[in-house]
Amino acid sequence: MRYNRYRLNRHAADELKQMTPYLLLFNGAAVAVCIGLGFAFGFDWRLYTGLAVGNVLMLANFVLIGFTADKVVKCRDFSSARSISRISYGLRYIGMFAVLAGLLTVKVIDPIAAVVPLIYPKVYYSFFYIKFISVKEEQKNDN
Repeated sequence: MRYNRYRLNRHAADELKQMTPYLLLFNGAAVAVCIGLGFAFGFDWRLYTGLAVGNVLMLANFVLIGFTADKVVKCRDFSSARSISRISYGLRYIGMFAVLAGLLTVKVIDPIAAVVPLIYPKVYYSFFYIKFISVKEEQKNDN
């Protein structure tokens, strides 16, 4: 079945579902900041297209990481898993750079607004693991 080959694995899909409300919250905050900047300095549509493009790139990056992780776990030896990870990492960042550079060249996006959504997963995981660690510490102290 070729369809399953391109389907996001269950763990990555569950993680994305768990992360979605926080991503929406981060986007809401980013849009609010853009609106505030618009009132202060004048509205620029490139801020909003930058946020939209950044979100698409962030989601594409997350999905591609999920595919790569699934492929790496199925590898039988460490060296091929490492090379698959490195190639995937390089291609993802080259593709992201090419998209951002192309859109910046034609002046369709604001560069900072396009990069901000790429940071959302890092912020989410930082807070998630801080919360996770504090819950683990509480459970350990209860025992």
